[in-house]
Order: sequence, then structure tokens, then C-alpha cells
Amino acid sequence: MTIGVPVCRDSESCAAVAARLTAAMPVVVALDEDGMACGWLTRRTLLENQFQLAGDVMDEEIPTVGPEVPLAAAAHIMRERGTDFLFLMHDWPGEPRPSAVLSRAAIEKVKVAGR
Repeated sequence: MTIGVPVCRDSESCAAVAARLTAAMPVVVALDEDGMACGWLTRRTLLENQFQLAGDVMDEEIPTVGPEVPLAAAAHIMRERGTDFLFLMHDWPGEPRPSAVLSRAAIEKVKVAGR
């Protein structure tokens, strides 16, 4: 799990957002004009849509998981949803905002290290 999630404005260009992301952090949560989470994008999506605005190509359904969910259950949720990422959100004050992201790659590292 990575604490802290990169964010962008939904009105930013995909090229500008992609330039800020690294291979180590391949996802970003988009924020609307009120600073609330409104979607998410992978680095790959950003690179494939460089001439678009983030808000035009983002996935509006942010895959979330609670902090109490065991790692094996989180991996199962990822498989069921067909995603490589789950976000932990905090909702104070008001609407949810990203606080951490869990990746399939991080889970695989834990599995390998645990063997």
C-alpha cells in the first residue's frame, strides 16, 4: 500500500498529468472544482489520451476498499472487479478523498516475500 495518492484536476490535460506520474505511482485520482474525488486514471490511460482532458477519459467509479479488509480479501476484490488498484478513502470533512492506494503488484510482492 502506498500512503498518499497523486491527484489532478479533472480539467487538466492528460499529457500534463502523465508527465507528473512515475512508474512507481501509476495512478491518479481526479478532483472536481470543489476538490472532491470524481474519478481516477492510470498512467497508461493518460498516455493513450494525451490530447484529452482528464475528466473526459477518467473512470468515474473509484474502486475502494476499507482499511480493515485483509490483504487476501483485497486481492479477491481486485480479481472480482477486474482492477489492479483499490483506493482507501477518508471522508472527513464531507465527501471522500483519496488517502492511500493498494496495487496488485504490491500484494504480489508481499506474497513472494512471505513464502
